[in-house]
Amino acid sequence: MKIKKANVAGMFYPADPDELRLIIRRFHAAVELPLFQGHILGIISPHAGYIYSGQVAAYGYRALEKELPETVIILAPSHRARFGGAALISEGSYETPLGIVEIDDVIGKRLASERFFTDIPEVFNMEHSLEVQIPFIQYSFPECRIVPVIIGTTDIDICSAIGNAVHEASASVKGHTAIVMSTDLSHYHGYDTAVSMDQRAIRAIERCDPEFLQNTLASGAAEACGEGPLAAGLSACSKSGNTEVHVLKYANSGDTAGDRSQVVGYVSAVVTGE
Repeated sequence: MKIKKANVAGMFYPADPDELRLIIRRFHAAVELPLFQGHILGIISPHAGYIYSGQVAAYGYRALEKELPETVIILAPSHRARFGGAALISEGSYETPLGIVEIDDVIGKRLASERFFTDIPEVFNMEHSLEVQIPFIQYSFPECRIVPVIIGTTDIDICSAIGNAVHEASASVKGHTAIVMSTDLSHYHGYDTAVSMDQRAIRAIERCDPEFLQNTLASGAAEACGEGPLAAGLSACSKSGNTEVHVLKYANSGDTAGDRSQVVGYVSAVVTGE
């Protein structure tokens, strides 16, 4: 069985398992969830170092705990490579300081047979945006399996096709499969500018319309480094009907562990539907 080793333990999150559990436990304990209705299809989660975005990320995972998903499909952006589809690990397992999490090879192999999904192992090397989600999943859902996907494009048609494949693969298996869309928002603006840009991004995300979101980002009025995962994930969720986005928490690095001259924005949200 192939085991994918962690790349950024000790950099983006603690390498010591006891310390890692403690920090996630503290994040979870500080969460106060707003009220929302509906079955959770997926969450939107940030991917910076835990000292910056971990508290925001905890909101989505705490909300998802009521659903107890059996599989989580992680859609994350590529920060180091661009390619025309989605890189996938379809079988094996992923190891972090919290142990080994199995990859759902039923969904993984089905996705591997779909157009735009391919095996590019090197894309996962040193990519933090996917890996930082996994300890939260392991902590909240110890028996859960994952499907790791890194999206290398923002092309709206390709992202829509990826989202459709994710929806169909999820619907083909028993049990609840949830989607994690990994993204940060604006990067390296002053605090007030970042807040304004991020609110525009959040309003676009709340529309649950990938094309409207892409147009908002293309205009420069807002930023999101996970544009591809958002487009694919929202497309997948929208197939279920009556889709709504509920924002749980917004903050930026100026609110957490950084100065306010150049901040990065973070949002945690749930996507609900039928």
